[in-house]
Amino acid sequence: MLNRMIEQRRRWLRDLPARMALKLFNRPRVRILLGRRYSHALHIHQPVLPQLTGIDAEIVAGLEKDGVYMTTIDALGLTAGNTVVGEARTLSDNFASEARERVAKGESFVIVPPDRIIDHPSIYLFGLQDRLLDIAESYVGLPPAYDGVTINYTVADGREISTRKWHRDWEDRRMLKVAIYLHDVDESGGPFQMIRRHDMLQNDEVGFDYQLADDTALAERLGASYADDIVSCCGPAGTVIFTDTARFFHRGKPATARDRLRHSRHTDVRRRRRDSRGVGFQHIAARNTHGLSPRSATCSICSNTMLADSTPSSDAISASRLPITPLSCASRTMTIFEGDW
Repeated sequence: MLNRMIEQRRRWLRDLPARMALKLFNRPRVRILLGRRYSHALHIHQPVLPQLTGIDAEIVAGLEKDGVYMTTIDALGLTAGNTVVGEARTLSDNFASEARERVAKGESFVIVPPDRIIDHPSIYLFGLQDRLLDIAESYVGLPPAYDGVTINYTVADGREISTRKWHRDWEDRRMLKVAIYLHDVDESGGPFQMIRRHDMLQNDEVGFDYQLADDTALAERLGASYADDIVSCCGPAGTVIFTDTARFFHRGKPATARDRLRHSRHTDVRRRRRDSRGVGFQHIAARNTHGLSPRSATCSICSNTMLADSTPSSDAISASRLPITPLSCASRTMTIFEGDW
């Protein structure tokens, strides 16, 4: 019990700067001003958006319609896809015993420590392929900023806690997460779930709210029949899920039968992510961006730049990693290798 309380306090302190920033930039006059800048940025960038074809265009169309699109590593045909999945699976399997110990001590969100991913640059670099960046840019409408990769581990304890409750991520107006299952995931294995209905009660006029949602709140925001549109993303190892976790309510369904492993990547811009040892993903970027194309290097570096301008200009906000969710003028993506959401 004491360890769990310490973990909750640690997470609360970690998120405090984010909550303060969100509160500040969620003030009516500020968010309306920044909303106008955001709309202007979309308008300016629209003529130079990537022109997609084939499955890449289908992914963006699916995201626009439902907020989610499922496929497989083989169907995508991404460079070194199966090799990277194999590396991530080995890291997660080696972490299994430690993950269970951490959960037993009270941790609710467990990831493979970033310092172990550093020695496997292909895992980080996988999310910086031009095809994935094109998909992210086309969907979000602005140049992408790559927020890195996590290998998440969900212990099958059946508990509905933390990201296993319905919520929306607060990093941005729109964002893209790409999750890859490292093992087969069925309904009892804790699949990613999302609700393919837009929350119409959030906008620049009324503000943005990112509290966890129970059945009553979901019915109020999405309609009494929201359960009809719950999507459970079950699939074999190598399943790839593209989803917008900022616009759509989602959760990791509590796993009951077996532990769940997920490799994820997202493109976003601001929030610093550290594991319990204090190793931030900016360290991974610093060691793994040599030899990248100018575009890929920019996407990686942009997501690791702190807000340096005291004036909340669109450029400064785009370049920051502070989680001022509704205000950005750059797109965000991350890749996840299967775990919690």
